[in-house]
Amino acid sequence: MTRTSRILQHIVLLVFALYALMPIYLVLLASVRSEADLFSGPFSLPWPIDFSNLRRVWFESGFSQFIVNSFVISVGSTVLVVLTAPLAGFAFAKLKFKGKEAVFALFLAGLVVPAPSVIVALYGDLQALGLLNTRIGVILPQAALLLPFSIFMMRTVMEDVPDELLEAAVIDGATLFETYVKVVLPVVRPGLLSLALIAFLFSWQEYLLPLVVIQDEALKPLTVGAATLQGRYGVDYGGIAAAGIIAFAPIVVLFLILQRSFTRGLTAGAVK
Repeated sequence: MTRTSRILQHIVLLVFALYALMPIYLVLLASVRSEADLFSGPFSLPWPIDFSNLRRVWFESGFSQFIVNSFVISVGSTVLVVLTAPLAGFAFAKLKFKGKEAVFALFLAGLVVPAPSVIVALYGDLQALGLLNTRIGVILPQAALLLPFSIFMMRTVMEDVPDELLEAAVIDGATLFETYVKVVLPVVRPGLLSLALIAFLFSWQEYLLPLVVIQDEALKPLTVGAATLQGRYGVDYGGIAAAGIIAFAPIVVLFLILQRSFTRGLTAGAVK
């Protein structure tokens, strides 16, 4: 690759990066502008910086409770996925049992079923179980909707575990579950962290399911609670921008902490 082509490649990457970051830049600026200054110059730096939108959204609009609800729902569904999907992935990758491929195909079929198509039947089931207007009524279906992709991902990760490690553990007298816990899980740790991050991200940004299941204002997550900033006769643009920053910040921090393991987990099985 010549020097000119490398420079052009870097310029193209820079342009795409700026294009991707521009919406975040605009939302960040809007969150620290006063209402009078909001439409005066969307690309200019505001001065003085006004944090009233962030304070108002956090303290007056109930977003401190919304973010707690989002954490409870997202962590709950993530824990369920991380506890169950690796077990299924290990079984489909390393164990031999009758009908394995047929059962795995059923899980894969779940990847093509859109969530809105099952929301009516799901609502009836949750009503019969008494789980409407509860956090657990969101956590359980959200984990179930994430399982098809999660099992597919973990099967791919588990296939990279050398069979020799499993055979050595069995020779040493380990049971199948001990082999899974003490041998397999440490090897696939980057994949587990990637799965946890993906599950948390999907649960954090879910809108339709909590909108249908939860009516109590005190139980709503961030995605549904942000709708309260759009009134009947107007839209609180500064408040919505501040709410976006509040909702976006935990995901960015979590990704920065786990980015190395996330990359390693996603590339597992790509190179043989």
